[in-house]
Amino acid sequence: MTDWGSPAFNITIEGQDKGFICHGSDTLLGGALRAGFGVPYECGAGGCGSCKFELIHGEVEESRGEAPGLRPADRRKGKRLACISNPRSDCQIRVRCDPIYQPKIEPVRHDAKFVTCIPLTHDLWEFRFETTEAADFLPGQYAKLELPGVHGTRSYSMSNIKNAEGQWHFQIKRVVEGEATSVLFERLTPSQCIVIDAPYSIAHLKEGPPCSTVCIAGGSGLAPMVSILRGLGMLDGGAKNAVLYYGARGPDDVVDSKLFADIDGFDPKRQYRPVISDTDLDPDRRWSGPVGMVHEFIADDLSEDGDDTEFYIAGPPPMVDAVRRHLVLERHVSVDRLHYDRFY
Repeated sequence: MTDWGSPAFNITIEGQDKGFICHGSDTLLGGALRAGFGVPYECGAGGCGSCKFELIHGEVEESRGEAPGLRPADRRKGKRLACISNPRSDCQIRVRCDPIYQPKIEPVRHDAKFVTCIPLTHDLWEFRFETTEAADFLPGQYAKLELPGVHGTRSYSMSNIKNAEGQWHFQIKRVVEGEATSVLFERLTPSQCIVIDAPYSIAHLKEGPPCSTVCIAGGSGLAPMVSILRGLGMLDGGAKNAVLYYGARGPDDVVDSKLFADIDGFDPKRQYRPVISDTDLDPDRRWSGPVGMVHEFIADDLSEDGDDTEFYIAGPPPMVDAVRRHLVLERHVSVDRLHYDRFY
């Protein structure tokens, strides 16, 4: 477990009987979740705006300027984002807590060593790290990675499931000129150290008897879906009642079905349904599968009966939002059956 190496401050939440301690190198969101407070959040990176709070008194420093999740109108009202705000003094904040966000596993920072990476496509690789402590998280959750030479943290979802051996697997898509992915894809060396802060997200595999499960992913949103399928595979009956839809740009971006071959009960030939959005294919790039947007494909492919189905969605915000609109507005799926993370 890592040392914060920074001063600690007392943070009080208006209306709460107790407060929490937050280190200056931690975010207010991280400190609150580590203390068991249910502060709302989603992306943890300043993109979605779910963790807005009002600073009543005290001082914070924002790790990201002009965060998309905070509009000018929010700033005029004194709003901040807990996921990018580091305390610089004792603070009092006003935020709406919700029990649904109380972490089932409180996030912990781990020193981790890079083990290896495995290409899945030309620009989607699985990176594997190891910690001395057990890897404790729920299927579908993500971690914040502190990478050498990279300012701030980056959020990536685990593709494996919890284990006592301290194995952490992340499927990460390369971003052209991306600061973090340049380090990951080009400069990581065996046994190089990073920090893994985890777990985060409430869009994890739900407890209880397994039921019909639909996983819908785009890009690197595949990682949490693979983790969820692996989690289902560990239950009685395995993942036989699950289906995975994967939206990719072109044939070269589609992950080979062999990735899912070891998931108990999951038949990739029947339950894995990749869809590509590139409608202007080169004749030499053969593709016999469906073409179009993934939310349009599921409109025709999904069974009409979704009353006993849990939906897990991860990927770019436009894809996730389009899928949600279809499921809620056209199929009238209850919102409490939708579990999603948007990748900003």
